[in-house]
Amino acid sequence: MNIRLNANAVVVNKEGKILLIRLKKGPFKGALCIPGGGVEPGELSHETAKREVFEETGVEVSGFKPYGFCELIHSGISQHKIVMLMHAKGEGEPKNTEEGEAFWMTYEDAEPELLSFAKEALRIWKNKELHFKLIESEVDIRDMPSKT
Repeated sequence: MNIRLNANAVVVNKEGKILLIRLKKGPFKGALCIPGGGVEPGELSHETAKREVFEETGVEVSGFKPYGFCELIHSGISQHKIVMLMHAKGEGEPKNTEEGEAFWMTYEDAEPELLSFAKEALRIWKNKELHFKLIESEVDIRDMPSKT
């Protein structure tokens, strides 16, 4: 199991809606999540968040501020991620990409379909907390790869 560093972002518009994507691939396919992804060598976490938000949603955002981090471990998909959590304000019309369908949503509308990771990231952001962890069954895999 490799350790992977990610940066994900809670981006909120002036109406208080959150920028979310419905993932099109991977073990979390079909779920709603906040945008983000893997930090590239030599890239700072806020640069990753900016790049990933744009790649996944088409929304340009700057001024990311870190607000916390989390740890995700799931042996079934051989993942151990440490995720830097960022926050920014944003505007603009999200676009669908190969990663997923992007849109602005209220938390209340999105909550039933949010990944546990996204729910926890939003919870600690709202409550001004710093850290959470999800281990094994707490990581809600939506599309578990079959073992052959």
